[in-house]
Parts: sequence; C-alpha cells; structure tokens
Amino acid sequence: MRQLGQSMAEYTVVMAALVGGLLVANKGACPSEYEDCIEYLLTTMHDNYDGYSSSISAVQEYATDYEIAENDGGWDNGAGDGSSDGSSGSGGPSEPTPGISQTTVVTANGGYTNLGEYDPSSDIVTQNGELVGTYNPNTGVFESVDGGSVANATISDVVVDKDGNILQRVALSDCANPPGIIAFGYQSEADGKFYDALQLKETDIGSGCTEAAYKVIGRQGNEDGGRIVDGYYYAVSTTPASSVSTGVKDPDGEVVFFDLGGGVTFCSVMASGWDSGIDTDGLDDDEIYAEQLKLLLEPNEDETTVIGSMDAEYYTEQVYINGEPAADNNCVSNRTITAP
Repeated sequence: MRQLGQSMAEYTVVMAALVGGLLVANKGACPSEYEDCIEYLLTTMHDNYDGYSSSISAVQEYATDYEIAENDGGWDNGAGDGSSDGSSGSGGPSEPTPGISQTTVVTANGGYTNLGEYDPSSDIVTQNGELVGTYNPNTGVFESVDGGSVANATISDVVVDKDGNILQRVALSDCANPPGIIAFGYQSEADGKFYDALQLKETDIGSGCTEAAYKVIGRQGNEDGGRIVDGYYYAVSTTPASSVSTGVKDPDGEVVFFDLGGGVTFCSVMASGWDSGIDTDGLDDDEIYAEQLKLLLEPNEDETTVIGSMDAEYYTEQVYINGEPAADNNCVSNRTITAP
C-alpha cells in the first residue's frame, strides 16, 4: 500500500511537470541553453521526478527508524538536551505535568506505600512509564521485575503529586482557634502547593492553614463524602478553588463521644442541633441523658439525627502513619456525653 501511494503521488508530480512544460512551450519561453522546448520539457520532467523520489525516500527512511515512545505521549526528557521552542516536530511542546492527579495504584502497608500505577487490562504496574512489576488482583500479590514480591497489596484510587506521593484530603482554615474551615483540597509533598479537591487545580491560599480532615462512615456502612475537622462535620468536602474566596463555612454537624459505661462507646457524627429540641426545664441530669440516648439510638431513618460515625481505621492510619496528634478517647469530638 505504501508503494502504491508513492506511485500515485509520483504520477501526479510528473503530470504537473508535463503540463507546466507544455505551457512554457506554448508561450515560446524556453531558455536559450536548450535547442528547443521539447528538450527543456524532458529535462524539467526528469529533474522534478528525481527530486521528488529522493524526498519521498528520505521520508520513508525516517519513518522506518522512528520509534513510538511507550509512555504517556509527552516529550522524552532523555532525548537531546531536553529543550524545545516548539519550532520543530508536529506535536509542539508537551502539556506541563500536573501538580497532582488522580490515578489507580497498587499499594502496600495499609495503602500508604505506592508500588506503582496499575493497568487493569494487563495487570502490569508501572512507575514513570517504566514496568516495575505485575499485580494479581485475585491473590493480592505484587511481583516485582527484580524478583521480589509483596503480599496483601491492594488496589486504590488515590490522588498523587508529581513525585508519586499519595495525598490525603485536608481542610483549609483561617488559622484561628478554633479553626474556621474555608475549603478542602490536597497539599503536594513535592512542591508544597495547595490544590482544590474538585478540579485538582493549584489554588492560592494566602496565609491560610491546613488541618487534618477525617473520613466518616455513614449509617449504612458506606463511606460518607464529608469530613471531620476539629470535632465538626462538613458534608461537602469536594470544594472548588472558587470557594476559597467565599469565607468560612458553617459545619453540618458535630462529633460527640458517647461513653455509656461498661466499655460501650460511640464516636458519633450528629447533625447540627441534634439535641437542641430537648426541653431541659425541670429535667435532672439522668433524664437529660436518657433523652440524648433516645436520639442516639433512634431507629427511624426519617427521624434520626445520627449521620454516621468517625472512620476509626482511617483515623488510626492518620495518627500512627502520618503523625497526626491523637485525640482524647481516640475520637475527634466536639464534646463528650457520659452517664451521670
């Protein structure tokens, strides 16, 4: 097919030269060094054909030697000096590497060691585009190209910075005490910059501070989309960069540590104002406590004020792996309710 395409192109060039030559002959404008216009016509046809054949052969040779990069399509930083002004090549300059991105990785150590990006279509694991091993989702075993293996590896959808560090969602605050929450996002370990949690775009946070944000388990056992910060619950934690300029957000709930005695405790996320309807006039402490327990244990889904509970596993990971300070009773609560 390539030869057929070349022949058709050659035929077109030859015919163009022939027509051009005839036009010259018809005008009687043949150069003086030729005996007649026929000689000039034949010479022109020959030169055009040879020139075209040489150029098309060069293109074929280039295409044969060129190898398609097996990466994400960006420029190969190992080629030449790595510089480019966009004046050569058909693709132009590559897109800048994003500061953070979402990806699927194989992890170890409870999800905090990044073994590499996972391709479910082939079960291969790569780092920076290079093969580092394979992962068997049925056995949970990662096999390294170096011959080593990791058991109990897992697949995780995570946010990573450009160095491959797995990032946890954090809250942006006004640095007050207690902190007023402005937005949620990710802070890169590679460049220290803050990126919003919705579009993963770099965001200017000015003199803002970042706060640990803990996950919530809903009443049905599913992961809730909100986050706990400093004992308060925020239902929406995927805020865009634009929310940074809209001021402090009101929480949607609070975390309450219930100590019922006998070792029975709950680190519960309760809706804002969950017990404000209790008429405390004329009630003693035991009676107020009994009313609070009724709200905690309300079985009717339409009437309950319980949102869920703090994700204890995630809390433990943050405290013991990422060095977050431990909370009283290991519950990031706003208040504690105990039996009188």
